[in-house]
Amino acid sequence: MAIQVITLKTGDRIITELKEIFDSDNDDKKGICLLMDEPYILNLEGSTKQYLTEEYGMEYQVRFSKWNPYSKDTQFKLPYDCVMTVSNPEDNLEQSYKNKIRQKQELENDAN
Repeated sequence: MAIQVITLKTGDRIITELKEIFDSDNDDKKGICLLMDEPYILNLEGSTKQYLTEEYGMEYQVRFSKWNPYSKDTQFKLPYDCVMTVSNPEDNLEQSYKNKIRQKQELENDAN
């Protein structure tokens, strides 16, 4: 599982399991697009300015929002040219994301 934080050209910062879709399985395969699995928009919470949070070593408060709340889908294909950056999440953020996904799956299993 490759959990990544991506920044889209729209400015949205998303945490997701990011995969790449290829045109074939051959050695000369070419990438077609990216695949986001369980994407969530990241928003900083609270009124403390980011530079103060960093200066005093405080923890960020992050809110997860479903990236596309109008769809029941959990996977979305994304053209390369929509993405500005791809980076690795902080350890605590990655763990929070995994917990969020696990809780979501448990709720879905309980409903069935």
